[in-house]
Amino acid sequence: MHRLRIWKSHSNSTDKYNRQIEQIKGSLIYMARTRKKKNIPQRMKACSTYWFPVPVANRGRWRAVCCMAPDAQLYLELGCGKGDFAVQMAQRYPEICYIALEKDESVVLAAIEKASNAGVRNLFFIWTDAALLKNFFEEGEIDRIYINFCDPWSRKDKPKRRLTYREYLDTYKNLLNNNGEIHFKTDDKTLFDFSLREFTDSSLTLHNQTSDLHNSRWDSNNIRTEFEQKFASQGISICRVEAHKAAQSGK
Repeated sequence: MHRLRIWKSHSNSTDKYNRQIEQIKGSLIYMARTRKKKNIPQRMKACSTYWFPVPVANRGRWRAVCCMAPDAQLYLELGCGKGDFAVQMAQRYPEICYIALEKDESVVLAAIEKASNAGVRNLFFIWTDAALLKNFFEEGEIDRIYINFCDPWSRKDKPKRRLTYREYLDTYKNLLNNNGEIHFKTDDKTLFDFSLREFTDSSLTLHNQTSDLHNSRWDSNNIRTEFEQKFASQGISICRVEAHKAAQSGK
C-alpha cells in the first residue's frame, strides 16, 4: 500500500492542503471499495443467473438471451460499482434490458448479490473492461450508455484512459443505434470540461447539461450512485450531460 502524506506548501496554501485531503479521502474510498471478498467463485456461482462469464456469446442477441422483448430498449452502464444505480434503474424501468459492466471482481460480486437480493429480472452483469466492448455488442445494438463517476485519470499523460476519450467515444458511437445516447455524471469539473470537448469533437450533440445536478430540474428523476451520495454529503457539486448520436439519413 502506498504511504499517504499530508503536507503544506511553504506558502501555507489552504486550497492546496484541502485538495490533498480530498485526494486522500478518494484513495481511502477506492481501497475500501476494492477490498477482496471471500469465497468469490462460490458466491458468483450462487448468482449465476445474473451474470455472463462469456459475454462474447451474447453479441447481437442480448435481448433474447436476457428473455426480454425483441423491441426492448437496451441500456449499458460502464463501471457499475456496487450496483446501487443499476438495481434502482432496473426496478424503476422493468421493461428495459439493463446490462452493467464492472472490471473489479470483488465490486461486481457486490453488485450481482445486490441485484439477486432485490429480485430484479431485467438486470445482468458482465465482469470485464470497457476497452473490450466491441467484442460483446453488435453495431447499433445499444440504445443508451451510462458513465457515472469514472476514474478522472488526472495526470496529464493519462487522458487516453478516460472513458470519455475520443477513441472510447468512437466505439460507443459504433455500438449505439442511430438515436443512441450517452449519459455522463462526474464530480470532477476538469474531467467534465474535457468530456464536453471530446463529445463535441466526436460529433455528438450535447443536451440537458448542468454543473449542479442536485439543484437542477433534472434531479427529480435522478438516481444517485453510492459515490454520488458521498459527494453530495460533502457539498460537492455534480456535473451531468447527455451526448446524443445524431440519426443518419438513409439508415
